[in-house]
Amino acid sequence: MSFHTLFLRISDTDDHALGIMLLRALLRMPAWVFGFMVRWRGWMYEAGFLKAERLPVPVISVGGLTIGGAGKTPVVRYLAGLLMDMGHRPVILSRGYGRTDRRIVSVSLEENWQNVGDEPFFLATMLPDVPIVVGADRVSAGRHAIAEFQPDVLLLDDGFQHRRLQRDLDIVVYDSTGYARNLPLIPAGPSREPLTALQRAQVLILTRTDQVNAPSDVSQDIRAVNPNIQIIESIYEPVRLRRISDNTILSVDDIKKQPVLILCGIANPDSFCRTICDLGAHVAFTLYFPDHHTYSIKDMDEVVQSARQVGTEWIITTEKDAVRIPDHLIQTHLLALDISLSIPTGEEILKNLILSLDIPK
Repeated sequence: MSFHTLFLRISDTDDHALGIMLLRALLRMPAWVFGFMVRWRGWMYEAGFLKAERLPVPVISVGGLTIGGAGKTPVVRYLAGLLMDMGHRPVILSRGYGRTDRRIVSVSLEENWQNVGDEPFFLATMLPDVPIVVGADRVSAGRHAIAEFQPDVLLLDDGFQHRRLQRDLDIVVYDSTGYARNLPLIPAGPSREPLTALQRAQVLILTRTDQVNAPSDVSQDIRAVNPNIQIIESIYEPVRLRRISDNTILSVDDIKKQPVLILCGIANPDSFCRTICDLGAHVAFTLYFPDHHTYSIKDMDEVVQSARQVGTEWIITTEKDAVRIPDHLIQTHLLALDISLSIPTGEEILKNLILSLDIPK
């Protein structure tokens, strides 16, 4: 069971499995303490005891209410492309989760991804013309980015809780497949903040709306919290399969009716599995690892052995996982599913909000 599924089961008060009920009871008090600390910190900013620092260029923050799996990285990628199409010079600021180098650095594809973090490295492979600066202190990282690259706008990746940096537009990304009323806070659930935190956001992007029956129900709950928030629905569209060993491109239709093994270490693996099923493939086996997992020889041996046991040569992973698999461990039949974020309606809303920032060109 993935952590994402476990959190949802703990959140579901109708789930009366003994183990789930025990976990729910044990985690209630730590979650209350965490919630108290979150509310106290928020009050400190709202009362002016803690100050947010403003940089000389506009800042667009992309963040979330949960600890992973919402789909922030594809949204950042989408917004960076949109800003460039509008004639702007964005720079992405990222914390670089799990990286080994703690300095403020600019991402280079010539170095090991572990020095900068898997998500910034992945973004760099997808956005070669957009500089990415990594640093835990986003204010200092922003100053570094301005001095080195002279951007006219900064994109703050995973920045909703990083309130020390003043932002001009707050965009929150929410996975509609993981929505539940009163989703518990860490550690009893995946929430970093309660839903009421959306009162300080201007835009909510709902992801994976094609995988839920009624995304409008989610929208109604959110508008009850913030009637003025702009809600934009989005989906992830599979674009192609890419053989990681040599970048050979295959059609997503090639896996129809084929037995496949799914390999991934992301926060919401169940959604990825569903995407593969929707392509018409038969999921013969799944290997789920923790989010941001660094793959080892032992892991890849297990992958190969499992594929042989179920009789398939189709091993499919995510774009982000592909970054974390060392070159010497990549198997011939290992494929990455490339996806793109699609916003059927709502791009004009984003463009108008960006224009309202009056970014100088």
